[in-house]
Amino acid sequence: MIQIQSKTFGIVKKAGAGLCLAALLAMPLSTQAEAAVSLPEKTFHWVQSTSRQNYYFNMEQMCYRVDAQGNIELNHLIVPTVRTYDDVKIEDVRSKRRWNGLSLNGFGNLVGAAEYLDIDLDSKTVNITQHDDLDSNFGVINSDKNCGTIKLAELSDKDVEGKFYAAILKYADDHQDEVIAHSKGTLTHEDELKLEAKKHPELGLTESEREAIHRDKKAAIERATRDVERKQAHAKHLREKADAAIAAAEKAEAEANAAADKLALMQLAE
Repeated sequence: MIQIQSKTFGIVKKAGAGLCLAALLAMPLSTQAEAAVSLPEKTFHWVQSTSRQNYYFNMEQMCYRVDAQGNIELNHLIVPTVRTYDDVKIEDVRSKRRWNGLSLNGFGNLVGAAEYLDIDLDSKTVNITQHDDLDSNFGVINSDKNCGTIKLAELSDKDVEGKFYAAILKYADDHQDEVIAHSKGTLTHEDELKLEAKKHPELGLTESEREAIHRDKKAAIERATRDVERKQAHAKHLREKADAAIAAAEKAEAEANAAADKLALMQLAE
């Protein structure tokens, strides 16, 4: 495999009409044939490595789909991904193409693949809109469109693909404002209200519901305060007992020393 160090490359693909650009951005490259591929951590988030490939997704180009009117569709997440292969996986790809009578032109320099995902958050499906086989310069050797749909519900928690998609969804949820900023569109007023309600759940509640939440929070604070005070009082009591024990020990030691001195004087007097 190839260690990325010098030269630059850029792969820019459009994820479909009205969608954001799924750019893989520039990365340095070298000609060391057996070293591991290294991707810029600022751009690519590493998720996992198996015995055959490494899984990354592009944080800076992750975005939401945009419709023909320029509105952001929060139910469609667009994600460019990269997988880098080891030698066994590379040979496996070549063998499958050879078996299926497909061209091997350029595949002697295969290093991995880029895939462009359209994740439907409502139906919980992953649509692979494009698959690009990449050479050691991260140029596109071969490109296939509409490579299938994956139902997330059919993937187990231990499934490698399932873990990859789960990591993408978690990142998108934890960094939703960033993902929205990467999207080349605008939010509808309705979606703005939904996002505001998500950030501040109390805004969509009635007055009595907000008061109930306030009471619950106040009661929780009061319980925590009492617990702290109880523990502090217990610690003070233990310190006082320890101080008393130390004082008693020092008094006993002083009395023992005085008795020892008196005994020594009596022995000398004999």
